[in-house]
Amino acid sequence: MTYRQRANAILALSFLCFVLVFWWWYSHEVGILGELLFFVIQSALIGSIADWFAVTALFERPLGFPYHTELVYSHRTQIIDGMTHVVSEKLLQPGMWKDKLYTVSFVDKFTNWLASGGREKFRALLYEVAQQAYEYGRQSKNQQYIAAHIRAYLKRQPLLSFLQDRMITMLEDPDSQMLTDIIGLIKDCVRSKEFEAVLVKALDEWMAESRTAPHLIMTLNKFTGMVDTQKVAKDVQKGIIIWLERWEHAGGKERQWLCQKLELQMYAMNGQLTYTVQRWQDQFVDSLPVEMWLTSTQRASQAYFTTGVEGKDKLQNLLEGEFMHYLDYCSQYPEIKDWIDDQIRRGCEVILEHEHSLIGVAVREVLSGFDKKKFNAFLESKVGEDLAWIRINGAIVGGTLGLFVFVILKVIYEPFFVPFIRNLF
Repeated sequence: MTYRQRANAILALSFLCFVLVFWWWYSHEVGILGELLFFVIQSALIGSIADWFAVTALFERPLGFPYHTELVYSHRTQIIDGMTHVVSEKLLQPGMWKDKLYTVSFVDKFTNWLASGGREKFRALLYEVAQQAYEYGRQSKNQQYIAAHIRAYLKRQPLLSFLQDRMITMLEDPDSQMLTDIIGLIKDCVRSKEFEAVLVKALDEWMAESRTAPHLIMTLNKFTGMVDTQKVAKDVQKGIIIWLERWEHAGGKERQWLCQKLELQMYAMNGQLTYTVQRWQDQFVDSLPVEMWLTSTQRASQAYFTTGVEGKDKLQNLLEGEFMHYLDYCSQYPEIKDWIDDQIRRGCEVILEHEHSLIGVAVREVLSGFDKKKFNAFLESKVGEDLAWIRINGAIVGGTLGLFVFVILKVIYEPFFVPFIRNLF
């Protein structure tokens, strides 16, 4: 039972008690206690009716009375203006909400909302968003627009800078195995027969070219010609492997020195590398069949929107499953959850600092769209308990005052004032 229903029940009970006591008082001889009960009950009924009329007049016209009633709805413009001002100017001041903003975990709040009955609303929201995206992507013009934006976005990504920074960071990390893995990969390549064949071919080409070289190189060629190039290639291969094994077990200072040299070399070649990588990146992005992917995605998702309730349930289950999987993943890694919360907080800060007036506008638009019933229900839901207690207190105060007045009449007025007034006349 709500507070309003409880107050109405008390009013009805007061009226019923008054009718019963009045019938008893009218049809029977009553003593002092009967008169007291009748007086208190009728006083409580009068108080209940008076407060019922006053409270009802705030929202409606009690008994059709037109004057100074429906006060809330009649002054709703002023009420909406006041609420908008309070929300946009008072409640959203930076000093009031910044500290509270950073004490809230939006991921936890969302998880609790899903667990407390918001799951169906969230599923409906997922389907509505997916349906709008599907309808938008069906048009060929929009598909071309989306594909162009995807390509432009991929081309803008600083691939070289990302790889350079990531590689240097991982190489400098003493706990990282990246340097060891890279050296191991290079060692495998150097040990291969293909690398040995490349060395032999390079030595043979150098010796062939040295026959037409100056006198000094020709002299060297005579000596090197007596050496087996296959053996020289193996010696070079062995030397490279020994050098790589040395760096594979390098200490912290040697790793740091190597990383600094590598970083300087990479940044020295940055201009040429940037041009080469960006050109390759543009060509690769242009070769991607983005339009084909969009068309295939459109066809694959068509069944979800054309098979009625069955398709809707399948899509909702799919989207919800993927989202909940990501939510569980975030819960397992606090740093990811904290990152998501930080991004949401930054977005809220931008809105509240620069666009907080829009929240006031939104409040005004929502409240202005309410009809009389919804507007009254909105306000009454905020103060319904207090209004109900006003009605209840009306009966209590009325009965108490009735008791007080009855005692004065019987104890003071009738024994003393009535004889005194009669003696005067």
